Amino acid sequence: MKRLLITTGPQGSGNHLLARVFSLHSAVVGWESLKTNYWVPSDQEPFAKYWVYPDQLEFPDGEFFLANVSVPFFYDGVRQTPKIVEVCHQAMHMGYEPVVAIICRDQNINAVQQQRVGGEVTLPTAKEYYRLLLDDPYIETHFLSHESFFMWKEDYIKYIGHQLKFPVTTEGIDQFITGDANGKYVSPVEDHWLDETIREGRQTFRQRRGE
Repeated sequence: MKRLLITTGPQGSGNHLLARVFSLHSAVVGWESLKTNYWVPSDQEPFAKYWVYPDQLEFPDGEFFLANVSVPFFYDGVRQTPKIVEVCHQAMHMGYEPVVAIICRDQNINAVQQQRVGGEVTLPTAKEYYRLLLDDPYIETHFLSHESFFMWKEDYIKYIGHQLKFPVTTEGIDQFITGDANGKYVSPVEDHWLDETIREGRQTFRQRRGE
């Protein structure tokens, strides 16, 4: 059966990054413009209008398809909650097999990013909608980890491709990446109340007994 992978995450969770990665394999009909551009407006994603008008869903020729949308997202300048559930059921009705992969990023960093770019935190909106997906017994749903990608890169993509039953390639996954996207939000903590207790717990048994 033809397979539709929908990657989706809260705004600022890595939607463009992972949409690009899952579009790279030659067998995948994906977001082509992301292969040569760091960022493209969400309403220029190939499936964009279907998140608003799912009854108009159409597929080009192919066996594997990649679609991406954040929750919420902007379409023609208007913030929308995408109709992912409806797209999935429409795809099933048309004989396609949809699978949803929800992108997760550290919630503190994700909230700071949303506040900086959009002036408000939309994580609650995303979580509320994703619970509808998770509660739908007919929609296969997985989670993707933003942090695991940056830590494990090729190994993680191979693993996820196997889990999702979706063709992946590790060639070109580092395009536009100059470092861990979370790094700019992290500042070192000089001291913490638990530090000394942990150091003591790493001593030998004799040292801990004061011998």
